[in-house]
This record gives sequence, C-alpha cells and structure tokens, in this order.
Amino acid sequence: MKRLSMIAAGLLALGVTAARAEDKTTVEVVPPNAPDTNANTPPASDVVNGTAAPNPKAAPENKAVSPSPPVPGTTEVPPPAANVKVDVNPTQPVRPSVPLTTPSVRPPAHVINNNTAAITGAVQADIVPVGPAPFYFAQPKQAFPLEHTWVSKIGAGVLVGGGFEEFTSNTMQNMTGTAGTWTARVLAGTRRFIGAEAAYVGNARSIDALGLQSSATLISNGVEGNARVNVPVVMRKAQLLEPFAFVGLGWQHYQVTNTNTFTSSVARDDDVMALPVGGGLEYAVGRFMADARFTYRATYYNDLVVSGANLNSWGVATQIGFSF
Repeated sequence: MKRLSMIAAGLLALGVTAARAEDKTTVEVVPPNAPDTNANTPPASDVVNGTAAPNPKAAPENKAVSPSPPVPGTTEVPPPAANVKVDVNPTQPVRPSVPLTTPSVRPPAHVINNNTAAITGAVQADIVPVGPAPFYFAQPKQAFPLEHTWVSKIGAGVLVGGGFEEFTSNTMQNMTGTAGTWTARVLAGTRRFIGAEAAYVGNARSIDALGLQSSATLISNGVEGNARVNVPVVMRKAQLLEPFAFVGLGWQHYQVTNTNTFTSSVARDDDVMALPVGGGLEYAVGRFMADARFTYRATYYNDLVVSGANLNSWGVATQIGFSF
C-alpha cells in the first residue's frame, strides 16, 4: 500500500511539473538572416519532457506571443524582443527606358486599283505625273485700289486752291495792298519724273492812287502752262510724297474796277506776259491729293502804270483735289 501511494504521489508531481512547463512555453523568433549555428538540431517531432521542442530552422511567425503571468515564488527572465523587419513598400525593379523612335519606313498610301474600284464602285482616274509647284513671292494686300488713282501708269489729277500774292516793285507796293489769289489746275505725269500742268490763276487787291475812288480794286485773270520735274516717293499704304519744281509761260489781264474816275498815271487795264517759276511739295493717298507751292512771276510788256513800274510778284498757295 505504501508503494502505491508513492507511485500516485510521483505521478501527481509529474503532472504538475508538465502543466507548469506547458504554461511557461515561449516561442523564440529568429531573424530572417540568422545563421544556422546548430547543425544537429533534432527534428520538430522530438519530445523533451513530454513536450514538443521547437525547431530552430522553422520559419518564425510574425506575431507577438504574450508570456504567461509569473508564478509567485519563481524567477523568470523575459524573452528578448523579436527583431522583426517588415518592408511595407518593397522596392520595384527599375526598367530600362527605351527611346521612342519614328520608324524610317512608312506604310504606303492606300491606292485605289482596278480590283478595289470594281468592289467599291469607285472611279479610278489616270495617274498623271505632277511636277514641282512654281515658286513665287506673295504679293502684299493693297490698302487702296490701284485702278484710276495716281498709281496708274502716268498719274493725273485736278486741284483747286488759293493763297496770297505781293508785288516786288516798291512803286506798286505803295499803291496796292496784298492780293488774295485763287487757282484751278490740271496735272499730268505725277508718277513720272517729267510732268506738266495747266492752270487758271486770278487775284484781286486794293489800289490807291490820285484821282481813284477809295473802293477801287485791281483784278487780274490769266492762264499759264508749266513743265514739272518730279521726284515721286512711293510710301506704304498707297501714299505718295513728291517734291517738284516747275517753270512755265502765261498771260495775265489786269483791270481797275469799282471807280468812275482815273488819273493820268494809271491805265484802266493792261495785258502782260508772265513767266512763272517755283517749286513745292505734293502729297497723295488713294484719290486724295494736296500740294503747297511757292511761285515767282516775272512780267513783260507792263503798261498799267505810266511811270513804267513792273508787275512782278511772288506768292504762296495751297491746293487740294483728287487723282484719276
């Protein structure tokens, strides 16, 4: 009986020891690259003291194992922290970049031949070789029409205007005042270096002499023709700037009006020959024309004044008109 009690006590102690060993079992996490230090490790099926021994070569589980609470009266050493390195964003392999290249050989264009024309009902035209397109310079767009303007082959225009005139003789300056002038001209050859013009010229001024009434007026009317030398300068937007000079020949008729009495020193009228000479500047854009000029007129066969004073004069005038 005593032997049976000892066997029962031994089995009870063995069971308590096995239960305590099972509660204290921990899992050791081995780093991934740890070297194999124990080559003779027993297989995972070995049993030590009734429990399965861990296999060091087995892959560790990526989980934390919570140790069992310590038993009072015992001293336990906590297991070392697991050195687990998890790469959440693994590095992707770099692929070599291949430059895009344009194929040097292109597929031929789709050509309608006899077969496709018969199937689709298309009309096939004869292939005619075409030479290179002719090379030409694009002409700028004109801002104004070129027809019937000063940019025609010769250039012509009509101008009207006015100005003022003064005698050069001291005798006539003392007897008369400054004259107002009016003109009407027809131009030809404004696009050429040599041109011509024909004009009607007139003027009127006051005259004061012994025996004449205070309202007496000296009026002149005449015609003249001039030859011109032009320097046409064509600018942008159909504009023309033209300096010019002229010389001509004319006739003028002078007449004293607005008086009933005359003195022996002044005649009632007189006809003189005039030689106009001068220069100016002309401007044109589209059909509009304008010029400004200075004119000196030398006169011949002067008989208006008995003392023989000449009727030479100088004057300036401006004119506007249109070209055609």
